[in-house]
Amino acid sequence: IKMLVDLCIISSFLNIFFVPQVESCESSSPSMDEVSLSEFGEWTEIPGAHHVIPAGFIKVVEILAQDIPSRVLHLSKPVRRIHWNCSSHDTEEIVDQADHNQDQRPSPSPVCVECEDGECLLADHVIVTASLGVLKKAHETLFSPGLPLDKAQAIQKLGISTTDKIFLEFAEPFWSPECNSIQFVWEDEAQLDSQAYPEELWYRKICSFDVLYPPERYGHMLSGWICGEEALRMERCDDETVAEICTELLRQFTGNQNIPKPRRILRSSWGSNPYIRGSYSFTRVGSSGRDVEKLAEPLPYIKNTKPLQVLFAGEATHRKYYSTTHGALLSGQKEANRLIELYQYSFRAETTKPNI
Repeated sequence: IKMLVDLCIISSFLNIFFVPQVESCESSSPSMDEVSLSEFGEWTEIPGAHHVIPAGFIKVVEILAQDIPSRVLHLSKPVRRIHWNCSSHDTEEIVDQADHNQDQRPSPSPVCVECEDGECLLADHVIVTASLGVLKKAHETLFSPGLPLDKAQAIQKLGISTTDKIFLEFAEPFWSPECNSIQFVWEDEAQLDSQAYPEELWYRKICSFDVLYPPERYGHMLSGWICGEEALRMERCDDETVAEICTELLRQFTGNQNIPKPRRILRSSWGSNPYIRGSYSFTRVGSSGRDVEKLAEPLPYIKNTKPLQVLFAGEATHRKYYSTTHGALLSGQKEANRLIELYQYSFRAETTKPNI
């Protein structure tokens, strides 16, 4: 029996480091078979320690938005289509065809954002931060005219999948004080390909539950990881089912049949969210960092037209820090700086014109 347990533990370590459910979750890929080995080194660890924001990431957004007048913020306003390279005639025609009656005639603008409620927002520039999952699903209808072929191909080549977390809160801890993680070691893991789990066995993709510290901040909380198609199957289950299955897994792997059901469960649902459609991007087999750069390149490409009409930001557009929050933030700053430099250049050019 001891030899069998030892073999299972060794197999688990091999899985963690070489055929990894853990790495699949961290990469947000259905399987490490889909992750490009040649491009794996593109991703770069940012210096410094990880930091937990007590109020959540929404606090970052609130701080960034605090100096923006509320009248210019349009929230919960889904976009139907982004029209770019518009002439004055194009803009008038788009507004006329929209469901929402505009009070004023449009001023000439190269970009028109058509919202699902029919309203048209005119702009000189638009920074698109839609996730790679949304672009994969909707880029053909989201942009008019459609995206250039090389940008559409970059969207198709790059990968995105779903990584979800399952938080279980208990009234009292059943784990020892020195325990920081409960790893699941499946005896028959070697015979199971991650792409072949039957739908009802989605829980086989849960690789571990981490203990959240300190309990003074989180309570007695475990955080589980699940990714790929199995994460989407988990999202389709109700909270009661997920809580029961996770409790049974913990009882099975700890040997403690007295573990109670959690008093509260919270879980993410990135895959089924229609405005996200995945957690974060990865370099899929057949893609490269050049595809990330192509995705980030502003439109139109032609220099003699009105420049920088449609700019792209978001974690999937950062070649080194993709899949991270800081990558998303830095990409947005980069595109904002593009526009600042554009107007600084235009201002300098205007002020240095010789008097005639």
